[in-house]
Amino acid sequence: MKSRSLIFAALVAAPFASAADGPLKEKALALSASNKDAVLFLSAVVEIEFTAGDNPAKKEERKLEMLGTVISKDGLIVVPLSTLDAASTLDGMMVKGPQGPMKLSAKGTTKEVKILMPDGSEVEAKVAFKDPDLDLAFIRPEKADAVKLHPVDTANSAPMTLLDDVIILGRLSKDLNREPVVVTSEVISLVTQPRTFGKINGQTLGMPVFNKDGKFLGIGINRFGPKADSENQGPVPSNVVLPAADLMESAAQAK
Repeated sequence: MKSRSLIFAALVAAPFASAADGPLKEKALALSASNKDAVLFLSAVVEIEFTAGDNPAKKEERKLEMLGTVISKDGLIVVPLSTLDAASTLDGMMVKGPQGPMKLSAKGTTKEVKILMPDGSEVEAKVAFKDPDLDLAFIRPEKADAVKLHPVDTANSAPMTLLDDVIILGRLSKDLNREPVVVTSEVISLVTQPRTFGKINGQTLGMPVFNKDGKFLGIGINRFGPKADSENQGPVPSNVVLPAADLMESAAQAK
């Protein structure tokens, strides 16, 4: 399952991060203790409709899991859209057909979303807004008053700077009881065109990123390059950190 492989990649990338010591270690432990429940898994059932060349369309359902971050007191959760919309990674892929390579068209419909709470319970949710340009999907509980979620403090934010020490919060997979994860690393590059993104050693997909002072820097998303023309390849993702200011500007549209 693609979403689980992306989560696994995020965790195995941890050895590339530097080991924390001193004040950074203390801040990382404190952030994990106060914000671990702000990082949650969500599950989704999506229907994907495929069309290869001129062949009849086919449909299939997939159940996905993805990491999200709670960003407001009313329970708004942000996830990378590419982990929810599996069709987007397939659309435009070249596949082998009887008469040669054919371009695959794919579109997805989200049929069910659930928030997987730390205590093991599940909460029905809905997609409130999608921002394809920034690879963001915003999700809310169906009954916000019936569940208590713990957001990160997005107001206490800061811009990223090169070689910032950073703290990343995540969770392990279901096989490892979805236990909280805390990783330290650093900003190794800043991409400034066509907009600003941070690049960090290791994966951050769906995870909140903080600086050494505990200020919120942003969230990990996928940035896609051009769609490949070669067979069995779709758009190639790069994991980057979207700045907090851009994230919250997009979140303001999630009604």
